[in-house]
Amino acid sequence: MKEFYTIGEISKIFNIPSATLRYYDSIGLLCPWEIGENNYRYYSKAQFEIISMIMFMRSINTPIKKLKVILNEKTADGILDELKNCEASIDEKINELELLKQKIGIFNKNIEQTCYNPKITLEKLPEMYMMSKSFGDEDELDIDEIIKTTIGAGKWADTAGIISTITKENLQKGRFHDYDKYGYLSEIPFYRKNKYTAILPSGSYVCYGMKVSSIEHFEADDAYAKMLSFIERNRLKIRGDAIERNVLDLYCGNKNNPTMYFRIYIPVEE
Repeated sequence: MKEFYTIGEISKIFNIPSATLRYYDSIGLLCPWEIGENNYRYYSKAQFEIISMIMFMRSINTPIKKLKVILNEKTADGILDELKNCEASIDEKINELELLKQKIGIFNKNIEQTCYNPKITLEKLPEMYMMSKSFGDEDELDIDEIIKTTIGAGKWADTAGIISTITKENLQKGRFHDYDKYGYLSEIPFYRKNKYTAILPSGSYVCYGMKVSSIEHFEADDAYAKMLSFIERNRLKIRGDAIERNVLDLYCGNKNNPTMYFRIYIPVEE
């Protein structure tokens, strides 16, 4: 193995553009071991390890100015701190990607069940997280409270469908358009609780996907009637308020007349 290598040879060995090597030389980050009589730059094989270290640190996005400082320190403290910071940043990105994957899975499941499965089903659902307020209250659902609840939970509201609820009493009386509360519902836990939040316990729900093409939601009458008939046939008992969740809106070329898909949940006891 020879002792010295030209800038072109180092470029090929380490797959570093010659222009980058010249830049590193100009700022004092990586200087040639020798300059020949012909003014050629020569790097020593003794520099291979530092070249590899520079390439690695750049691959984890260590800034060049910072790299120049920590590579000229007497101890490994600067390098170690940079590696720990990078590791923490990677862990954060992994958590973000895992949450994003979870959100995608939730959207996939809700859309498939709501838009492509017209059957009424009895399902065991996990805990769900709701932020809501009563219709007719003087205070609106406070946007600041929504933001606070959203920030630490990976933008909680991103996967939270807009909902309306119907009380058990109105549901049993056939008052399917007398809504009690409105707000948001998600399978993702929220970061911070407030006066609007509630955790819905896991349990049995009668579920149905409803397609709506009218602003007045006339389709709800038939949907709820079918669900109540299903509950009666299967000798189930309604244990709480119904939740009407907006899963998907499609403009269909006309923003004033969208096609909307809702998933209805009615909590029951078997």
